[in-house]
Amino acid sequence: MKDFSLSDVRLFTKAAQLGGLTPAAELLNVPKASASRQLQRLEATVGHLLLHRGATRFALTEEGREFLAAAQHALTILDDVMLDLSSEGGAVTGRLRIAVPHYYGRELLMNHLPAFMTAYPRLEVTVETGRDRADLLHGGADVAIRYGREEGEELVVRHLKQEPLMLCAAPAYLARHDPVQNLPDLAAHRFLTTEADGRKREISLATVEKTHRMRVESVFRSDDPEMVLRLALSAQGIALLPVSLARPQIDGATLVPVLPSLALKPHDIDLSYLPARRNTPKIKIFVDYFLDVFRSA
Repeated sequence: MKDFSLSDVRLFTKAAQLGGLTPAAELLNVPKASASRQLQRLEATVGHLLLHRGATRFALTEEGREFLAAAQHALTILDDVMLDLSSEGGAVTGRLRIAVPHYYGRELLMNHLPAFMTAYPRLEVTVETGRDRADLLHGGADVAIRYGREEGEELVVRHLKQEPLMLCAAPAYLARHDPVQNLPDLAAHRFLTTEADGRKREISLATVEKTHRMRVESVFRSDDPEMVLRLALSAQGIALLPVSLARPQIDGATLVPVLPSLALKPHDIDLSYLPARRNTPKIKIFVDYFLDVFRSA
């Protein structure tokens, strides 16, 4: 295998990011003529054309897209290691990127993040919200907070807590629909859930004993529990929600429990990161800090 030039790889990734070789060369202080030679050298090393380039065309080839994902991941790790090794006085430095789903990021993470940042002031923290399944290998995040576990992933998974769930609905919705006294009664209702997958008009309801699959009148799905909550408050159906999110609405009587005696299986909330990065200082201190927080809760 031929050795790569790190400067060639960095130039390629910047060109792909900025949409042109010229702006990438300017940003990296590389002469334009040298930049062209560097790209040609990288393509010769890889053995494939990576970029379509011309007077009016600049685009990644299929091989270029594949190489870009690996190159960005490798450069991120190298840059982070350099930042970690350049720490002064043993202080943990660098960029820590945390990926979290909408609700769990704000509620779980933000309760403890200010104290963590105070304890490690030289660490630059970035939080990305919105994805319930962050791709740690290609997505650029160092650590992810997730609910539910993904089968077949080669990740280190550390358990933080369990999030109880409940069924609830607005009084106005329940007043104009058939009563719900047992599980089969749900079939006549509209259902609001954060369950991403499932067949049309079919839901999975996991209790501590078993998973019940049933057809219902209709299903609305979103990976954002707060959207599900707002639809429930608008009397759009029966919602499956985290208890911590629904509790204020239950206490205020804008939502009421449905089948409150039903023992639903809680969501597992976990921290996940790549095995190869378990000893990276910034990841280690973040994981240890949050595990201590939830062990003492």
